[in-house]
Order: sequence, then structure tokens, then C-alpha cells
Amino acid sequence: MADDSTEPAEAAEAAASADTSKKKRWPWYAGGSVLAAAIIAVLIAWGTGMFAPPEEEAAAPPPRPSFTIRESTTPSPSEEETEAPEVEIAVAIDSVNHMPYTPVWDPPDNGEGWWQIVDPEHGYPENGGTDYVLAHSCPGGTCAGDAIRALEPGDTFTYLGELYVVEDKLEILKTEIGDQDIWTHDEGRVVVITCIIDPNTGDSTENDIIIATRAE
Repeated sequence: MADDSTEPAEAAEAAASADTSKKKRWPWYAGGSVLAAAIIAVLIAWGTGMFAPPEEEAAAPPPRPSFTIRESTTPSPSEEETEAPEVEIAVAIDSVNHMPYTPVWDPPDNGEGWWQIVDPEHGYPENGGTDYVLAHSCPGGTCAGDAIRALEPGDTFTYLGELYVVEDKLEILKTEIGDQDIWTHDEGRVVVITCIIDPNTGDSTENDIIIATRAE
């Protein structure tokens, strides 16, 4: 009988002990769940930027220039239809007279025209080499040679219908003309020689020489 009464008591004590153990372990389980939930909440908040550091205020972009694009009402011309700008021609030698070579080059007029030295026997052909053209200048500035004297290197003029570009301009004493580097024949080149008039005396001791080549 004593053994039977002891067994229920021991069973009750064991049950009470197990219940106490469960109560002692429960706060750890509950605390672990709370901690896990808190970690998940932090991660969600971080992912959404809730805890991101505040960004510095961005500088305003520079203002853009304002412009308006207007559509052309007329079609643009093609390259073939585009006209080249007109070149202002101050001097046009449309025709020349011929005169033979002489030791003194003195055109036989009063400054009205242009004279080409044409004398094949002395080395001055009409075509195929350098054309040597003469013209008088006069004190009033109205002779043919006065217009050509106003040109400078880079200027243009027409000679017998073709465009020429001034390559060089010389002002020399008349006694030095034979020493100049102009006495070679080059097709497409013209050398225009005129005199320089002293406005005070009307005398002339110098020559203006215009050296030009045909424009490409």
C-alpha cells in the first residue's frame, strides 16, 4: 500500500517540475521571436530608405540658353545650285594693242590703252609665255596704268576675259628694271609695267610692276 501512495506523489512532483522548466524557458522563446521580428523590421526600413542619411541639396543646373528653331519656308539649294560670291573686279584689261620690242618701252598713245610687247624674234611671243603689258600713268590719275597701280598682292583683275591674281608688286627705279627677276616665260603669267608719276613735278623716274598669275 505504501508503494501505491508514493507513485502518484512522485508523478505530481515530476509534472510540476516539467511545468516550471517550461515557464523558465518560455521567456527565451518569446524574446527570440521579438528579436527576430525587430531585425526584420529594421531590414525593411533600411531597404525603403527610412534610415538613409539625408542627401545634400543638389545644386541647381545652369540655365539653358533659349532659342527658337524656325523651319525654312523655301528648300535649300543644292551645292550645284549655290552661286559663288561675286568678286569685285576693279581693273579689266579687255583688249591689248601690240608693239615690238625696243630699247625704250614707250607706248605710242596718251594713256588710253594697254600695249603688249609682241616680238617673237626677240623672245616675246604673243601666246605661250609671260605677257609683258605696258600702260601710261598720268598726273590726274585718269590713264590706264593708274588703275592697275592701285592693286596689291592678293587683289584680282581680268586680263583678256580671264581672272588673274596679283602675286607681287614692285616699285623700282627705271634704271633697275633689267635686274628684276621677271624675265622668264611662264604660261598663265602677266607682267604689267607702268610708270610712277611724281605729283609735284609730273616727272617719272620709277616703275610700278604688277606680277600676276591666272587664277585656278
